[in-house]
Amino acid sequence: MCFERQPRDPARGHDTVALVIVDHDSPPGPEVASWLRDRVDGRPDQDVLRVCVVVGELLDNAWRHGEPPYVLELTMDAWTDTLTIRVRDHTPRHDAQWSLGAGLLIVDGLVGQWGVVSAAASTTVWAKVPFD
Repeated sequence: MCFERQPRDPARGHDTVALVIVDHDSPPGPEVASWLRDRVDGRPDQDVLRVCVVVGELLDNAWRHGEPPYVLELTMDAWTDTLTIRVRDHTPRHDAQWSLGAGLLIVDGLVGQWGVVSAAASTTVWAKVPFD
C-alpha cells in the first residue's frame, strides 16, 4: 500500500513530494513507476529514464536490505534545476563502510552526487540529479 505526502514550499524555490510504501509484501513496481513518471512529466525522455533508473535502484536496495515503511521523497530545486531523490527505510544505523554493488555503481554513474545518512532508527540514501 502506498500513499502520498506533499510538503510543498514553492516560495523557497523548491517543491517536495513523497510517496510512502507501508508494506513489504512485494517489491515496488508499476504503481511506483506510474507515480514517479507523473512527477517528472514534461522532462526530456533521457531525464525521465535516468530518474526512473536511480529511483528503482535505491528503492530496490531499501526493499532488499531495509524494513518498511519506505519513503521516496523527490525535491525539485527550481534555482539549480536539480532533483534530489531520497529513499528512507527503517534500518538502524549502519556504521560499516557501504560497498558499491551493481545498483549503487549504476546510481554513481547517473547522478551528480549521492550519499548515505544513517540515523538511530533509519537509513536514507540520497542522490542529486542535475538537469541540463
